[in-house]
Amino acid sequence: MAARIKFLIVDEYQDVNPLQECLIQLLHGLGAQICVVGDDDQTIYQWNGSDIANIVEFAQRYLAVFQVPLDDNFRSSKGVVETARSVVERNGGRLSKRMRSQEQQIFDYGDLLSLKFASLEEEAQWITKKIQDLRGIPFTEKSQTRGLTWSDCAILLRSVRNSAAPILMALRRAGIPYVVKGMNGLFDTPEVKAAVSIFYYLNDEIDRQALVQHWNVANLGVVPADIETGIAWLDSEKADWPQRWQKSTYALQHTYLGFLKAIGLREERINNLDNGVNNRSELVYYNLGKFSQVITDFEEINFHSDPSSLYSAFAGFLRYQAPDYYPEGWEDAGFARPDAVQIMTVHQAKGMEFPVVFIPNLLRNRFPPRKPGGRQWWHVIPRQVVVGADRYDGSVEDERRLFYVALTRSKKYLYCTWAPEAATGHYARRSDFIQEFTASEYVLTGAPTPGAIVKLEPQPAKAEIEVVLTFSELKYFFECPYQFKLRFLYGFNPGFFEKLGYGKSLHDALAEVHRRALDGDYLSSDAIPALLETHLHLPYAWDKLRDDMRQQAEQVLRKYLHENNHLLDKIEYAEQTIELKLANGVVVHGRIDLIRRTDTRQVIIIDFKSTDRAQEEDVSQEQLHIYAMGYQQLTGRSADLVEVYNLDQGAGATVRELVDENLLLKTEERVITAGRAIRDNRLSRLSRCKGCDMQGVCRSDI
Repeated sequence: MAARIKFLIVDEYQDVNPLQECLIQLLHGLGAQICVVGDDDQTIYQWNGSDIANIVEFAQRYLAVFQVPLDDNFRSSKGVVETARSVVERNGGRLSKRMRSQEQQIFDYGDLLSLKFASLEEEAQWITKKIQDLRGIPFTEKSQTRGLTWSDCAILLRSVRNSAAPILMALRRAGIPYVVKGMNGLFDTPEVKAAVSIFYYLNDEIDRQALVQHWNVANLGVVPADIETGIAWLDSEKADWPQRWQKSTYALQHTYLGFLKAIGLREERINNLDNGVNNRSELVYYNLGKFSQVITDFEEINFHSDPSSLYSAFAGFLRYQAPDYYPEGWEDAGFARPDAVQIMTVHQAKGMEFPVVFIPNLLRNRFPPRKPGGRQWWHVIPRQVVVGADRYDGSVEDERRLFYVALTRSKKYLYCTWAPEAATGHYARRSDFIQEFTASEYVLTGAPTPGAIVKLEPQPAKAEIEVVLTFSELKYFFECPYQFKLRFLYGFNPGFFEKLGYGKSLHDALAEVHRRALDGDYLSSDAIPALLETHLHLPYAWDKLRDDMRQQAEQVLRKYLHENNHLLDKIEYAEQTIELKLANGVVVHGRIDLIRRTDTRQVIIIDFKSTDRAQEEDVSQEQLHIYAMGYQQLTGRSADLVEVYNLDQGAGATVRELVDENLLLKTEERVITAGRAIRDNRLSRLSRCKGCDMQGVCRSDI
């Protein structure tokens, strides 16, 4: 370990917990030089175990510490930076820092407002009106001026579950598109109510007329005849359940996607309702994709339950548990950001930035929340066995750091508001944080009369952030950009494949063979039963299939060891992680299965493939070229050969090519182009649809 790890870089260091800090200290003790990056003022995960002392006391625990202050803020106006600083400086025990705006955004009085309203409804109406007024306002960033749009506005709440309802209602009434990050509010959207009604109908909880009504209310561009076709398909599916259950091929996801296919749901049909003005289709598909994830989450846990009760159990889960099942802070698909107002918890907003930020519901006992008399977990875990147990309970200083994070999400416009939830009681008074915010000289307590402003065409910002892709995600993009969109932007899941896990199990078993060979331990076929016991994992296979797959895996490994045992001493890397940094902020990361030398000392990169559900050969070749580029960045040397090795049929190498420098350059450009397309949401359909799991929600011409 000491020979392998020379340098250790830890980002977001303020969030590490005591166990992680112990690991860092152990690696440092083995000789690794450490570089940590973090901001103690953004320590907001203490309830998850992070310990602010790790960063505050870093210089006392390690010798010869060299500090580089990162005081310059290139995101926010002077008003935002100075106001946020004045708030967080009320905390004690901080690391010294200046924090200064580089004034990439110009501050104007009226950009920062502190407002009180008579009721929650009045507060929500003001936010809604302000968003409408800001849409189209010129906004300049990096020498480019555009009109603000919906997605430039974020509403940050201490708790979406406790505080969002009046705001969501006001936005709906005003016709303003919005997205609630995570699963909060998902089941209140018309399209998801319609999706849920599919399973209520199948469980005989609603009748045909109620199902039709839900889909009519959702208004997704499908006509009554389409809905009737979908209902007929559901009736056929239900009639066929006994036969399909005997074959163990039932699936909730199959039913969901099958119904969407039957009714002919398509993005373009939704957009045609308003000529694509608000691109409502993205919002609808975004929510329907999240519901697809809900189905997957349920099926992963209940897949082996009694088939006859699966649908009734899911209907019960949707009715009684689903809306409150997901904790606040649940993450969405990584790349998705429809042109809609973004609503989320402050914790979810960390690392994000917006031209316009609203922080409403700033009430005492809401933000900061009421401190409970005792945390519920201390009767399970004795408090005295947890180091620094108090940090799990939280403090006002913790909440102030969270408020600071909320303030610093804003680039220019920042509005902190409050309204009593009742005339008396726990939620009738303003938060102390409102007073601290208002104390800043940059904050007004009344909105000035706006001058005459010529509005521009609203236009979403082009993201400048890194686009980080895995090999698998690139594979789907190269197969079809729109399939990538459905999977990774919207979050649609294809359903379960009963052989899922077989290919990974083979990879994991071979990885152990190769890693042990690197240590001089060359395994024979006698080790195969132990390898399979450790690595074979088929979570969705029934008993007979699992036995068959085990026999097949044993044959594959036996044949591989027989044919390749004499090459095990020529391995250079096994399961080698690479990170390929390309132009335009595109990063590709993944693992190379095997890198070894040939008898003539040439370096060969090998990718193992499984015949079952193998990807298109040309995509495999593209992937191999990416591996070759990664090897070059990793070692500074060029590989000589790239190879695809088919495992299932013992076919050996099915592709073997010389590394071609011109081809590497073309591959690099293609990957960069893919990154640009993902960043700009230019994800068009291809005509190649054979075998795609997403056909049902994609095309109308198949």
